[in-house]
Amino acid sequence: MFRKPYHWLPVLLAVLAAGGARALPEDREKPIYIESRTAVREEKKGVTVYEGDVTIEQGSILIKGDKVTVYTANRQVERIVCVGDPAYYEQKPNAEDPPVVARARTIEYMLATDLVHLVEDASLEQQGTTLTGDRIDYDIKEEVVKARGDASGKERIRMVIPPSQQKEVQ
Repeated sequence: MFRKPYHWLPVLLAVLAAGGARALPEDREKPIYIESRTAVREEKKGVTVYEGDVTIEQGSILIKGDKVTVYTANRQVERIVCVGDPAYYEQKPNAEDPPVVARARTIEYMLATDLVHLVEDASLEQQGTTLTGDRIDYDIKEEVVKARGDASGKERIRMVIPPSQQKEVQ
């Protein structure tokens, strides 16, 4: 099995991170569908807040939360913050694979820098591998995933690698 965990961890994190960078190319070309109980748009501030069982779909992308705030500048979306118990994000990296699934109390996506922050009770799942922690930061461009436990040190990160994936990371 694995004699030294530091040998396989970078490989595993790269495998997890690669999925988001290779999202279905047609996703961005599809229309965006948003459903919620309420929506408030503050044009001068460039902020739209959707509340109440929010669902956003675009191609293979699915976002769910209690509240989703979209920040825009110059008619371009800059940041999306989704809050829920938990907030939920899924996207298929390609047509043959199952979706990458992220959950956290807060999911923040910084579009300009391609950064995703999963904050509080965070989890990231791909092809049976699961990473959990208090916070997970994912740099899509650089394909880097950083995870940490809570500030008290009581809650640590946890990674679960199914037997089918263990041969690939050796």
